[in-house]
Amino acid sequence: MECRKFPARALAFAVIAAMAGASGAAQKAAEKKTEAEPPAAPAPGNTMGYGVKLGGFFTEKHKVAAKHSFAKHFAKTKECPKDMEREGKTCRALVKGHYWAVGQPLQKAVEAQPVPDDVMAALPPAPDGYEYVRAGEDIILMSKGIHLVVDVMQDVVG
Repeated sequence: MECRKFPARALAFAVIAAMAGASGAAQKAAEKKTEAEPPAAPAPGNTMGYGVKLGGFFTEKHKVAAKHSFAKHFAKTKECPKDMEREGKTCRALVKGHYWAVGQPLQKAVEAQPVPDDVMAALPPAPDGYEYVRAGEDIILMSKGIHLVVDVMQDVVG
């Protein structure tokens, strides 16, 4: 009786080993394919999943353009917004410091001001569901619903 069980067991073992070897070869082929073609990393500022990548929207080019536009804007208007004071040809925030952080909701105590139209023209359009606001000397990209700070350009007003 045991002689008959041995060939059946050996055959079953051989089939299982062959299947495992085939799946290992398929797995190795899949690994080689992923090594040859790494997934493309999303560019900063592109929409990802449910929104915009935190801290990855603004570039140095945006900051330079915004800073230049603010300088021209305040030189033309000769008036500062209510939360800023005149200092030479520019305006400075009355309250120094940054009371906001990327990934956190904008605090209710922070008075967010609209960004002037001529400065907005120098920036890329805000993604759907997001808006630009000015807080102190910074431009903030935040979500409209929960006022989540997505990205910040620091010290562009001065």
